[in-house]
Parts: sequence; C-alpha cells; structure tokens
Amino acid sequence: MRKLCLTLAVLLPLIAGAAHAQTQPFKAVGEQNDWTIDIGGGAVYGFSANGGDPDKVNAIPWVGFNYKNRFYGDALNGVGYNAIVHDRLRAGVQARPHFGGNADGEEGLKVPGLGADLGAYAFYRVGDNFSLGGRVMHDISHVSGGSSLFLSAAHQDITKVGLLQTMVYTRFGDRKTNQAYFGVKADEATATGLDAYSVGAGVQNVGLAFLMMTPIKKHYAIATFLNAERALGDVADSPLIQLKKNQEMSYRFGLLVVRRFSR
Repeated sequence: MRKLCLTLAVLLPLIAGAAHAQTQPFKAVGEQNDWTIDIGGGAVYGFSANGGDPDKVNAIPWVGFNYKNRFYGDALNGVGYNAIVHDRLRAGVQARPHFGGNADGEEGLKVPGLGADLGAYAFYRVGDNFSLGGRVMHDISHVSGGSSLFLSAAHQDITKVGLLQTMVYTRFGDRKTNQAYFGVKADEATATGLDAYSVGAGVQNVGLAFLMMTPIKKHYAIATFLNAERALGDVADSPLIQLKKNQEMSYRFGLLVVRRFSR
C-alpha cells in the first residue's frame, strides 16, 4: 500500500543531460548538432509511469528532442527552455509531469493522480567536471497545489566504458506537497485502519544516482542507471513509509537503449 509517488525525476534528467538536453552545464562530449531526436526504450525497476506496481520490472519508453541546446523535452520530463546558455551556467524553465502514486489496491486511500509542475532551474559548473544547482517547482494541475525544491551536486567523467554521471541530491516539499503524497487524512485513516498523519513543510529525502551512457557505433547508446534514496524527517515517519520494513529506503535501476537522429 503506497500513496507516495515513485518517479524517475532524478535519473531521467541525468539521461536527458547525457543526451545533450543541457540542463547541466557539463562540457560537451562528441559531435554537436543543431537538432537531435532520441527514440528508444528499456526496462526499469522502482518506477511505473501509469501508476502500476513499482516493485517489479516495468517497460519504459524514451522519446526526446533537443534544438540548439535551447528547446528540449521528452515524454517523461516534459519540455523546457534554456534561457541562459553559457559555458559554466545553464538556467531556464520547465513544464514537467508529476506522476501519481500507487495504492496497491487499498480501498479508501486517495492516491494523487498525474499532475504537472512548472519549474525554474539553474546549474553552475565548478571546475571541469562538477555541477551544482537546483530546481524550484510548483504544481499547476491542482493535484497538490504545492511547491517543492530540488538541490543537487553532480559529477561527469569519461571512462573506458562510456560517460559516467554521478549525482547526490535532496528534495524538499511545502506542507501541501508533503501532505498530498505522504499524509493520511482522517477519512482515509477510518477507511484503511492507518493512523491519521499530517506532514508539514520540510525535507523529503536524500539520494544518490549513477548513470552510464555507453555508445554503440555512431547512432546508438545504452544507458544503465542506479538510484538509492532515503526518506527523511516527518516523511520517513509517515504510516505510508512505515508499512513495510526498511521502506525508508527505495531503489530504482534499469537499462535503456536509444537511437539518435540528428542534423
């Protein structure tokens, strides 16, 4: 039984960045084109785009585009615009989907559905390989009506296997956001037998993510990724988190194969 949303909101920006969507100001690797379209798919554990069971391997599609490092988007991260494109700085705006939770068939538990966030971001490169920054988002679909903050530190390295990106991050939510995804209202408590629980504004979690992009010939690449995340604060004490042993920790991993079209 879960109400919280398990998404690829961490890993997919990394994949998009490796595909030159350029929300991260890492130094460009490989041939640069005016436009690119990436099409592919794969399998992932720990995430379901349609609200299904995340605790199994699910198929995941990938369709993305980038135009002159200004306009970019994909099916799972929405669309964005880089208003500032400098060597060390990327800043812009995004309209992003916010995937709903999963109730595991529990009657009486109201699960947030698919929503949309409008956000602004800025990331600055320190030295040659580190990027620091974050993203502020607000729900514009009235699913939660709240706002959230994402902060990260990322590193990029070229290895013999491919392009490796590593990210540590933390996520914060205001009262509306945290209550929508981690709280239990009185009527839900009566219907489910859970304790009623109110969540205030504060930290949601901290996590670590790895992405390896391995090129295959000229137009193909394989992305393998791993994400470990730990709930913190009032979120970690939510009955929705405590239902299962060690539920404070969540894991996501998977593989994508992408074919690039460019000019």
